[in-house]
Parts: sequence; C-alpha cells; structure tokens
Amino acid sequence: MFITAFEGVLDLVTGEFRYVNAGHEPPFIYRKGEGYEAYKIRAGFVLAGMEDIQYKEQVIQLNEGDRVFQYTDGVTEATDNDNQLYGMDRLSNVLNQKCTDCNPEQILKLVKADIDALVGEADQFDDITMLCLEYIKKMGE
Repeated sequence: MFITAFEGVLDLVTGEFRYVNAGHEPPFIYRKGEGYEAYKIRAGFVLAGMEDIQYKEQVIQLNEGDRVFQYTDGVTEATDNDNQLYGMDRLSNVLNQKCTDCNPEQILKLVKADIDALVGEADQFDDITMLCLEYIKKMGE
C-alpha cells in the first residue's frame, strides 16, 4: 500500500501554478481554445515512500480561461463487470468532446456520469476523486 499526493498553489495575480507531485496522476490542462491534454510532468516518488526524499517544485503558467483537471487513479482504473478499465484515452475523449465549453462543476458531473455509464453496478476498489479549477481572470484587474 502507498499514497500519492499532488499539491498545488495558484497565484491569482500572475496565473503561476506551482506544484509538487508525489507519484500522482498527471493533470489534464485545458488551454483556452485548444482543448485538454495530459500534462507531461515528472511524477516523483510516492508520498513518504522513503526517508529524506526530496520533491521538486514545478510550475505551469496558466492564462485566463485555462483549467486544471486533477483526479485520482480510481478514475482511470474504474472497471466494469468485464474488468475493462475506464482509462486515460476515455477520460481524454470525454474532456475534449463534452467538456470544452463547460464550467468546472459541469465538467465534474459529466466525467462522473461517463464513469458511471462504464462501471454500471460493478464494485469499485479505489476512490474516485476529481478536482477542476479554472483561472478566470487575473486578480486585481
């Protein structure tokens, strides 16, 4: 058993999103007018997996209208009764086909509904947790 973590801080004035990743899934970044893409990041080691491990801070520059969609592996590893995984491709397709013009609350509901459509009544063995934030505008403008 192990725990992953992703911690980020968004500067509301500059749009700078500083984060540290301890073995967590890569976030999807939506660039206004371009769609969602799994952001290629260095995952880092799982949380507290070794003593004295150092985690590297990384930065994503967000612009007005950009979004960050973060989730646990329970989303992509959700399975149906035939053990078919939800997967990254399906998540990417839902985000890019149904969620480009939605607000964060709608995005979370659409993705959860799509997961539910796949898994049906199949038991899940992991949490299904999602977060979506949108950088609407620079604070102070």
